[in-house]
Amino acid sequence: MQVQQRSQASYAADHTARIVFLICAALVVLVIVAIFVFVGANAFKVFDEGAKVDTFFFGTNWDPTGGGNAKNIPYFGAGGLILGSIVITLISVVIATPLSFGMALFFTELSPRWLTRLLQPLIEIFTGMPSVVIGFFGLVVIVPFLQRLVGNIVGNHQTAGFGWGAAIVVLLIMILPTIISISIDALQAVPNSIREASLALGSTRWQMMVNAVLPAATTGLATAVVLGMARAIGETLAVSLVLGGSSLPSFKNLLAVFFQPNVNITQAIANNFGESIGAASDAYYTLAFVLLVISFVFVCISRYLASRSVYK
Repeated sequence: MQVQQRSQASYAADHTARIVFLICAALVVLVIVAIFVFVGANAFKVFDEGAKVDTFFFGTNWDPTGGGNAKNIPYFGAGGLILGSIVITLISVVIATPLSFGMALFFTELSPRWLTRLLQPLIEIFTGMPSVVIGFFGLVVIVPFLQRLVGNIVGNHQTAGFGWGAAIVVLLIMILPTIISISIDALQAVPNSIREASLALGSTRWQMMVNAVLPAATTGLATAVVLGMARAIGETLAVSLVLGGSSLPSFKNLLAVFFQPNVNITQAIANNFGESIGAASDAYYTLAFVLLVISFVFVCISRYLASRSVYK
């Protein structure tokens, strides 16, 4: 009788836990859907107020309030802002990914234990560093350094150093600890039997890491990249401090474009959304929705690539 009562109590506890977890999962999904619906419902209003779809996505004249011209005519050309967010996110992630994977492999496969115990906690602490601190570091260190490095190429020493180049470096500093930390956990989760089987077949240590360990941890590594990418594309304050522009510069010199004051979506929203009203406010909702869609597309692509190459 006592055993039966314990069994019933255990079943009731398990059933209650399942219900609680289901409710939590449903709430998370509901919040995400609600954000998309709320932002999307406001995002499309701007096209009923004079903005054209082709001009919005491919134009480069962004002046939703009309205050930047004598006729006070609003312009909704967000192409430059969208391009800025895509460029700095993609380049920073492309650079950070191999560096992070290499560092994670070093910690899990090659590094002495004492060095791992010393450095890994520092990386995890650095993951939580406030973005304003990194942005300030970029403003007082990275921008002046780039100014001295490429000032002659750009031709304007006063503004050289600001722009996409500095933003990419700042994002690298921000996302490297995140990707490294999660990648280490993913590689440590790979069973030792996979390593032993690869070495038993005659693989060198390098071949074992590249052909066995990395493929086995593909899903976890992809998650690390996704989280790093999510932080990169949504970063506002640190990037705004080092972009320093209000419009897309000329593309006559492609190298110089990266080291001139420039723009992206988050900078425009952070600087101007609070003071905007009417059609201008709706235009910034549209930018926010575009940012959500870009993030969603990046996540879907990375998850698809991970599913195609999972170790079997």
